[in-house]
Amino acid sequence: MTEELDNLFFYANTCHICKVRGNETLLKKCSRCKMISYCGKEHQKQHWLRHKDLCYVLSSMLNETNKSHIFEGMRNSNTTDWVKAKMNLMLLVIIKLGRKLLPYEEEMFKFPRACVVCHETDQKVIIDCILCPAASFCKEHKNDSSHSKICKTLTLCYDLDVASAALVRQPPLNTVPYYTEMISLPVCMKSFIDTYYNKNNSLLISNRMQIPQISEYLTRPLTLLYAIEKLGFSVNSVITIHIIGANMIELDGAEIWEILLHWLPSLTTLNIVLIGPEQFKKKYNKLEYNICDYCNGKGIKFYLETYGELYNEYVNSNYFVKPDIIVGYNVGIHEHEPGDFKLDTWFESIKILPEQNCPIMLTSYTEKEAKKDHKRFCDVLEKNVSFICCEANPFSSLRPHRDYETEELYYQNHYIIIYRDFN
Repeated sequence: MTEELDNLFFYANTCHICKVRGNETLLKKCSRCKMISYCGKEHQKQHWLRHKDLCYVLSSMLNETNKSHIFEGMRNSNTTDWVKAKMNLMLLVIIKLGRKLLPYEEEMFKFPRACVVCHETDQKVIIDCILCPAASFCKEHKNDSSHSKICKTLTLCYDLDVASAALVRQPPLNTVPYYTEMISLPVCMKSFIDTYYNKNNSLLISNRMQIPQISEYLTRPLTLLYAIEKLGFSVNSVITIHIIGANMIELDGAEIWEILLHWLPSLTTLNIVLIGPEQFKKKYNKLEYNICDYCNGKGIKFYLETYGELYNEYVNSNYFVKPDIIVGYNVGIHEHEPGDFKLDTWFESIKILPEQNCPIMLTSYTEKEAKKDHKRFCDVLEKNVSFICCEANPFSSLRPHRDYETEELYYQNHYIIIYRDFN
């Protein structure tokens, strides 16, 4: 793999260069940091120039603490303490390293080779799962029943990570036909894909992997269509959608939003406005997307704008356009607790939401997070806000991702909460 690709992700039970799965006898840990594995000396040497600065920091920390592993002493710690230890150590390493960690380096701390039950890190007694590359156990917990429920899905997650790194990311072609009448959505994401998308043999991956990959692109527009149906929302010829807390994920495959133009026959102009301070290099950028010949023939337009600022800053700017609906995908506003206004980037944006007088839809990874987001809205607005639904999203992505906090799996937009307005 190229340098760019091997920086993307990390699995403790695979060779970091070739991603070959192994076990404790086939793979060899870096003798210095004890955190990363290789299938042999050749791949270890190949990776050394990119690994050495982090390796020196970790090995020096081991020497200073006289530990055999950076997470030694965490056995039988509870989930909260385990997560905190991983995050604190990662922050300490960033300080010592003097730079941000690459994605795979972050995952070295989030997913270290440790028993998934008790967090034992003694590499001499840990046994890797023989079926998936994402779990290890001490001898006491090698038959853990909870892991068996997600073992196959962890393997799928690994296969998708490898495929995503090795192949060029390619959003699915919009094969949803243009309708002259409004029809109801299929019952779920899988039904939608089965109805409107055919297997693409040119992608060189199995149908088992294509469906989750396609769903990752479809989940945002389909979740919005689902919310429109739940709201009984009347769509006029022009619709402006504000996506708050937006990042580069919303830009990846943005052309798939054309589905809205095909599904909503009254729509002639679609304006998607992405607002987020972290990812967009330019403060303002506007693109007109190419759409299908049918839509072009009808004079239909699809515009996408990006604003690199907080939502309240955008609302108070001279280029603000009033939204018809506001959307936040996996924004996790509950993570920004009130009190420290220097760090709280959501407080002022939440305060300004009722002024928009339009429906608001949020998604989250879990029901627990959705309820925390709702509580945060109520706390900031100092009133009880009513929602029309808070439920599992039938148009959640089917693409699994590893969760470093629970050491299980999460899915984009897995839960949805919809408000008619905040007034």
